Amino acid sequence: MNNEIWMKTRNYILFYLNGERHQISGDQAGVMLSDYLRYHKNLTGTKIVCAEGDCGACSVLRFFPYYSGKKKNIFLPINSCITIVAQMDGSHLVTVDALAKPSQAAQPDHTPVQKAMMNCHGSQCGFCTPGFVMALTGLVEKKICQKKTEITSADAKNATTGNLCRCTGYQPIIDAAKNISVRESESVMKRFYSSASQKEIEQHLKIPVNISNESFSFFAPTRLKEALAYLGKNKSVRIVGASTDLGVVHNKRKLRLTQVLSLHLIPELYDIEKDGKTRLSVGARVTLSDLRLYVKELIPEFAKFLDLFASPQIKNVATLVGNVANASPIADTPPFLLTMNTEVEIHGPKGKRFVKLESFFLDYRKINLTPKELIVALHFDIPQKNESLALYKISQRKDLDISAVNFAGRVAWADKEKTKIKDIKLAFGGVAATTVRLYKTEKSLTNEKVSAEKLAQALELLHTEITPLSDLRATSAFRHVVAENLFHKFFREHGVGHE
Repeated sequence: MNNEIWMKTRNYILFYLNGERHQISGDQAGVMLSDYLRYHKNLTGTKIVCAEGDCGACSVLRFFPYYSGKKKNIFLPINSCITIVAQMDGSHLVTVDALAKPSQAAQPDHTPVQKAMMNCHGSQCGFCTPGFVMALTGLVEKKICQKKTEITSADAKNATTGNLCRCTGYQPIIDAAKNISVRESESVMKRFYSSASQKEIEQHLKIPVNISNESFSFFAPTRLKEALAYLGKNKSVRIVGASTDLGVVHNKRKLRLTQVLSLHLIPELYDIEKDGKTRLSVGARVTLSDLRLYVKELIPEFAKFLDLFASPQIKNVATLVGNVANASPIADTPPFLLTMNTEVEIHGPKGKRFVKLESFFLDYRKINLTPKELIVALHFDIPQKNESLALYKISQRKDLDISAVNFAGRVAWADKEKTKIKDIKLAFGGVAATTVRLYKTEKSLTNEKVSAEKLAQALELLHTEITPLSDLRATSAFRHVVAENLFHKFFREHGVGHE
């Protein structure tokens, strides 16, 4: 290995917490952020309930300087319970403890968000309240950036999708959100961010991190070749993006994150780029929130589908590449990606290679990736004007729930009237050990006119191509019925004569 790679490193991570500088090395870098806040800094406003990123009680606000000209000066809510402290390197963080300003009066000077929650009785037992306050503070910050002052019920519901409450019935919380005075709210960015602190952070982000001790090691390179060199020397290392999955299994003691590789310092991994008018490239560090904003006009069906994908706290850190690398058969984005001719760009010691997504999923939780390789980007089609695209998700809850079955359908029509199929791609999740393309079903419909007879024949093939199991979310029989219904729904909504 070239020793030059390891010459300039720092043995600490740096972030700002409630406006104060924090430089951490050693064991503290390996604890969960919520534990660090509560037990190391005595900031007990942040609560731990589920330790899975589901309830939102642990929510904090984070600003991170995005690369490649896509910087967004806004604090976003994230879950601190499934986030390792080391992952916050280069961030500005704000907790609920710092929102109210000290006052000579009996009560501190609460923010308009906190006042609205009190005035509208948005809290009962109070355990979830800090998380709701942080989620709504993030919403106010967004409104300030957009120069808007009104908060609607829809705004409030969308912003608090990742927050659960057992007491209020939610209506008082929604009422509180609608009564927040955005005009009287001071920007979190204005209060807790300074150009001097950001200049220091940006200087540090150019230097790799190498923390190593007996119980925890963390390496964050600034170049891909450094990451690959590290992988070549460390067989047991875990690559951590957002840790929205690994953080959960760590907390539940099913796996311990003791040796971690982070790619957060590699600028090119934050890129989203169009390749002409037909393809899109998404880097390994592009979050689902950033991706949604980018494809809102380009692929509106996918953007709308991402609204149902996890909570804002999760989407603000989770990545598209991470969702693919996790290789869950019920992951939400792979069906869409399978219909988009997706290629996985993989870099390793022998250079880079491109693998079609169909060949990337080998078996349950098994992927076409060696321990010495990294996924750098995903490349996939942009739907064209003569095409119809539909994405469906079936789960017990509309928001923030795991799929029982998910579906993607894409049709290129041979005529403007949408009576004849030129090409079709169908994919399902939750019906086999991996996400699956229905090649036989597709072949039976390609270059064919849509008719009840043809669809019936295709459905017979569909049932032979899926092998769903029965589990706690659904029975095998139910999944067969759902798959058939989604197939019919796709053609009802996007078939003959439908504009």
